[in-house]
Amino acid sequence: MPSTDRTDRDGTYLVDMEELDFFLWEQFPENEALLAAGPHSGWDRDRFARVLTQAQAFARKLGDAYQDSDREGCTLDAQGNVRLPSAYPALWEEFRKNWVVGKPVEGEPAGADDPVRPILPPLLAQVVYEMFMGANPSFMTYGGFSRPASKIIHRSGTPEQKAAFFPKLHAQEWDACFCSSEAQAGSDVTALHTVGTPIEGGGDLYSIVGEKRFISAGMHQLTDNTLYFVLGRVDSATPGSFSLSCFIVPKYLMRADGSRVSNHVECLRLEDKMGLNGCANTQLRFGHAGPTHGHLLGNRKNVGLLQLMPLMADARMTTGLFALGMASSAYHHSLRYARSRIQGRPFHSAANALADRVSIIEHLDVQRMLLEMKSKVEGCRGLLGKMSLQLSRQLAMRKGPAPDDKALDRAQRLILFYVPIVKAYVSDQAWRICELGIQVHGGVGYTKDTPVEQYARDVKVLSIWEGTNYIQSQDLLREKLSFGRDSRTIRYFREDVEAFLDTVDVPDLADECARLREALAASVEALDVLGGIVKSGRMERVSQYSTRLLEMLAETSLGWVLLEAAVAAKRALARRPAGDPKAAFYLGKVDSARFFIHNILPAVHTRLQIMRNHEHSLVAMSSERFGYLAPETLPAQEAALCEEI
Repeated sequence: MPSTDRTDRDGTYLVDMEELDFFLWEQFPENEALLAAGPHSGWDRDRFARVLTQAQAFARKLGDAYQDSDREGCTLDAQGNVRLPSAYPALWEEFRKNWVVGKPVEGEPAGADDPVRPILPPLLAQVVYEMFMGANPSFMTYGGFSRPASKIIHRSGTPEQKAAFFPKLHAQEWDACFCSSEAQAGSDVTALHTVGTPIEGGGDLYSIVGEKRFISAGMHQLTDNTLYFVLGRVDSATPGSFSLSCFIVPKYLMRADGSRVSNHVECLRLEDKMGLNGCANTQLRFGHAGPTHGHLLGNRKNVGLLQLMPLMADARMTTGLFALGMASSAYHHSLRYARSRIQGRPFHSAANALADRVSIIEHLDVQRMLLEMKSKVEGCRGLLGKMSLQLSRQLAMRKGPAPDDKALDRAQRLILFYVPIVKAYVSDQAWRICELGIQVHGGVGYTKDTPVEQYARDVKVLSIWEGTNYIQSQDLLREKLSFGRDSRTIRYFREDVEAFLDTVDVPDLADECARLREALAASVEALDVLGGIVKSGRMERVSQYSTRLLEMLAETSLGWVLLEAAVAAKRALARRPAGDPKAAFYLGKVDSARFFIHNILPAVHTRLQIMRNHEHSLVAMSSERFGYLAPETLPAQEAALCEEI
């Protein structure tokens, strides 16, 4: 079993292995049953424990480089070469050797039908990569797109593309990088200008011309080659999202003798960012210094977004995992500091000059902050766990003798339902958790002596990555829930929560169960309210409420998983003798659930009331009503007057 040490206190990255053990085997006992059959039947708890021990050791190495890599950053030389933090090459070799996610399970070669099966079952993979991404998120951006890219090539590539690219990508001898954003086209991909022109007699080969901006891990020397998956248009395409194509653009073209030649992919600049300074965020140019050749994915035009759709879901899930990993370590740093920092007297003894000063964890307001951090970290981990379990069920059913199409559809719908919630809510709350971590540390937290300020800087971009969180809420409301018209997905979610509540046999959690039922009903009603607005022909109104609907469903989900953990903890306590040393850990699970349900979950009802009152709560204003107008937006005479003043 994993180490019984509550927290790894060595190095920058802190992780509670007892918490992860509880998550895997007590909060989600179905995980063990899913290992008994199906694609992961070779796994057992002892094997899991060995992997977690190895993962913890590698996470410690990643954490040791976290702050130094931030300070060292990335640099671009005059020849266009990018230098990464000095610790990264050795870390990459170890990561590639031991943790390549496309590597087959030991003793069980990957089958031809699923050659990119993950090395780990989904729930264990979640825990392992939470550690790695929390320990050094900048480093983990390198190669992070490789497995999704290999799946896309396997699914959509031509036989020639599979033969040329898949083996190298699968083994991470090469890596992959997604290139979508341009200076004028961020979230709105319909504004892309990059163009691919067919090369006469070249088959799937196109000449690529354009620039891409904000490309994470876009240029480096960790691998022998990089495959850029470039979103653009065939030169005859008209504007619109249904005329976008995906091109596979190698950084180097490979000759028959194994040598390589430049494909004229240039790095023009590195962004000077708020955080993730060890990640080279690049502006790339294609086809300027010489011809850049790219292969049209699948040799199919105008279907790029459809081909890349699975990639987007993977990327959004991964974003949530980055956020959870950093938030969890920030919480543990704050907890450790609060226990050690002696400051002030208890509130009721503040006027007593003879009263002993106490550690700040004894102050109830500090406990309030720590409880919010603790409950949200554990709740977000449980939210990701729900999605991982659905993935495990789906894998098990697909490998079974007679897949149940209805059950498969149910699992797939719930996975897609959780994706935007995980991406948006976890990234938003990770920022809140890191901000609270700085507050717990006081002035020390605002300095670079402790890593919490870096966690805050590094975590903020996640609410912007892979589609802003408003876009996630649009996707949830429109695509996953069909504005309430298709009730199946929300019905499946409601059935899962209610099935749990119907089995709770812990009397002193009855009030918390009632509060969760009320929040679930409020969330379902909110979808009905927004559906009614759409039916009335005023669809534009719901855009101001979609983010709040996502938050309602997320917080209801967190209330559910935290209450599940509390019930599991209560049952564990009932089996243990009085005075058991692990009692405090289990009681902490109950406290987390109670705090969240009575302090955070009530906001669900406030949001519902705002939606019910949409005739008054919706405020749409013209740009001028917001106030200050920059001189360039004013008429010429007004601008001149501003300059005089």
